[in-house]
Amino acid sequence: MIKFLTFLSFLFLSAFSFAQDLKDFTQFVNPFIGTDGHGHCYPGATVPFGMIQLSPSTDVNGRWDWYGGYHYTDEVLKGFAHTHTSGTGIAGLGDILLMPMQGKQTVKAGTDEQPETGIRSRFSHETEKAFPGYYKVHLDDYNIDVELTATSRTGFHRYTFRNSGEGSVVIDPTHVIGIDKFPKYITISDFLLDTEIEVVSNTEVRGMKHNYGASGDRKTYFVAYFSKPFKKAQIAVDDVLFDRIKLTKSNNVKALVNFDVAKDEAIEVRVGLSFVSYEGAQKNYEAEAKGKTFDETVEVAKNAWNKKLSKIEVSGGTLSQRRIFYTALYHTLLSPTIINDVDGNFFLEGKVYNDTANQYSNFSLWDTFRAQNPLLTIIEPDMTRQIVHSFYTRYAVAGVDLPFWEMAGFDNMVMPGYWSVAIMYDAIVKEIPGIDAESIYNSFKSVAENQLKNGKFCEGSVVKQIKENGFPTAELNQSVTHTMEYSYLDWCIYELAKRLNKAEDTAYFHKRSLAFQHIYRTEKGYFWPRLPNGNWVEFDDRNWEQLNRHYISGNIWAYSSFLIQDVPYLIKVRGGKEGLAKWIDDLRADNAPMNGNVHMDISGFIGKYGHGDEPSHHIPFLYNYAGKPWKTQQFVREVLDSMYHDAPLGLENNEDYGQMSAWYVMSSMGFYSFCPGKPEYTLCSPLFDKVAIHLDNGQTFTISTENNSKKNQYIQKAAINGKLQKDFMLNHKTILQGGELKFEMGEKPNKKLWK
Repeated sequence: MIKFLTFLSFLFLSAFSFAQDLKDFTQFVNPFIGTDGHGHCYPGATVPFGMIQLSPSTDVNGRWDWYGGYHYTDEVLKGFAHTHTSGTGIAGLGDILLMPMQGKQTVKAGTDEQPETGIRSRFSHETEKAFPGYYKVHLDDYNIDVELTATSRTGFHRYTFRNSGEGSVVIDPTHVIGIDKFPKYITISDFLLDTEIEVVSNTEVRGMKHNYGASGDRKTYFVAYFSKPFKKAQIAVDDVLFDRIKLTKSNNVKALVNFDVAKDEAIEVRVGLSFVSYEGAQKNYEAEAKGKTFDETVEVAKNAWNKKLSKIEVSGGTLSQRRIFYTALYHTLLSPTIINDVDGNFFLEGKVYNDTANQYSNFSLWDTFRAQNPLLTIIEPDMTRQIVHSFYTRYAVAGVDLPFWEMAGFDNMVMPGYWSVAIMYDAIVKEIPGIDAESIYNSFKSVAENQLKNGKFCEGSVVKQIKENGFPTAELNQSVTHTMEYSYLDWCIYELAKRLNKAEDTAYFHKRSLAFQHIYRTEKGYFWPRLPNGNWVEFDDRNWEQLNRHYISGNIWAYSSFLIQDVPYLIKVRGGKEGLAKWIDDLRADNAPMNGNVHMDISGFIGKYGHGDEPSHHIPFLYNYAGKPWKTQQFVREVLDSMYHDAPLGLENNEDYGQMSAWYVMSSMGFYSFCPGKPEYTLCSPLFDKVAIHLDNGQTFTISTENNSKKNQYIQKAAINGKLQKDFMLNHKTILQGGELKFEMGEKPNKKLWK
């Protein structure tokens, strides 16, 4: 009886604790999700859309799964760097690494195999702790506890030395997340050019890192202030220490500072960063870090995250599902990241500019236009406006084209297509305030016609072939991908031209938007590569390498259904709705073996549906348009349950700046942005009993369910504000007006629903 009462008491206290803590949404975020496998995520400290991502760094050496700068399988840390990418497929950043030590006087990196030969330290995941805005780990080799937190532009370190004696800190501006030699393809990595360091006083060190590659030809400036005066400071050139403190320049310069520390003494370091200048780093430090304590900064960061995360309240589901959801929401709010200093200066495409509004970068637009940016139009409309402003600045101020794929203010253009067009047009049709459609249209026309002004990777050949042949031909690599993507993007431009009553441009871009009609091969059932003379290219469509010649990541299935702007055409060529549904059925059931090596950026298969590659993300929702919405409901639940987990190995592939997670956030709420550029969403099976979206306009839109469970995954009926829903579409304005979307769920499909 005593044991029984104890158990009841435990349940009561647990329920009470959960209710009390529910408003602390950060408790449901697991920053380690996506740090294993192919996720490419980092677990460190940052604030929403912040310039600083202060996180542990492990070795990269060009390895694909280490592009986030940290991998959960590692057992050795190299130090703690201030900038990281969130789940991208290219390597970069890793600016300004610090590492505390005890018992060593070296600045050499050492190796993972022999960490004792350098500054590295072994660690255990058992001592790691992380929540939004905070990270902690114990360095086993030094018996030092490291804690990290951040503001938007500054990083805070706290090192607690568990042994008395002489402690030291290495400041290393040479650290790069990438490779240490000039890469063959400069757009997939960063490499170091030169560095400089100066010991300004016995509490201040400043310096600069100059690198080139995926994040452009850029410099990162820093100022670092220590809470305790150091007794000695040295500067190392090529890892040889010298007793000098004046400004030292080299392609390999670091600093080492030493302290006498008591047992359990903590030393704090506050680091201001700037991509513009020393003055910018100093101003950022004074505005955001000077006079601030570590603990209060943790609370400010945590509160900032709670303010963002609280915009969506979910109830029901399992604890793991809530943790997956809020971690996914957290991931969607990590990027883009601010690049301007507090004085408005920012570095873009090799020059310094100034703006009274914030400027952002780190855009993986080929990925995020699908769900992450549409999600922001709902919960972060002002951020959406700022993103559009940042895009337009590239055209109107810097005089370059709209960004393709940008890191730290540099467009490395690693993916095809001017995806900023889709994001900007989606913002226009959803009536995000503060956007001038006429000005935006001029930037659209420029990027669609020129694509040469950046003076880098040239997409002009794609546009040239569209003009000459009506579609990009198989003379170009991945021509089918180009055709399908540019058709959609030119559709966005056509739609805006039509809105603005530009008759000539409307006709011109409408014709360009129909490029896909040239390449559907009926007997194959795919959109297929074609030569300028009209002949089809013959190749083995069961060979990954040959597929990758014509489709990004070899994903013939995704691009043979990527007609989100014109599903009626897709239905027509598939022989009607039944034909389209059967095509998806066959795709899901296709487990036939493939030849050759699969591209590293396609994974998470259900049949030949690869959820780990973003071009596939619309496919589960095609069943809605094919007249079988119950299959969308089942398919979405299958993906939610099988492709996302509450563990470091929780993502099937790259997070890609929030897209993989945004798919989960939107789909688990019960709707998805099938075609950005249309102010509507397509419905699916909600995962949670209740979701309340607290909008910036003061309204709340609630999605609630009746009889929802893992088994009861099928929608029996749906109603908005008590009015029965007649189709599977949800209007954007309906969400903004507030109210309730209510689902009644059941175990068996309602095949008469939305026929």
